[in-house]
Amino acid sequence: MNLDFNKNEDKMKLLISQMEQRLQKIYLGGGKSRIDKLHEQGKMSARERIDFLLDKDTPRFEMGAFAGYEMYPEHGGCPGGGVVIADT
Repeated sequence: MNLDFNKNEDKMKLLISQMEQRLQKIYLGGGKSRIDKLHEQGKMSARERIDFLLDKDTPRFEMGAFAGYEMYPEHGGCPGGGVVIADT
């Protein structure tokens, strides 16, 4: 058993877990309170609109989900600037 390999594997799993947690935060857009505010106004979030417009089985891929992540804190921040691509 290679101890260095195991350390590297553990570190990689931790980094992947952190990335997945950040991605879940990005998927919330401006956060749960922002989504609730949109719903109170009778509006949908961007991802909800995409889901509404596309058929349920339409393959889709989000590219650049981390674009702009944690940028522009002086303006309230940027949850992410990805683009959803649908394969129609």
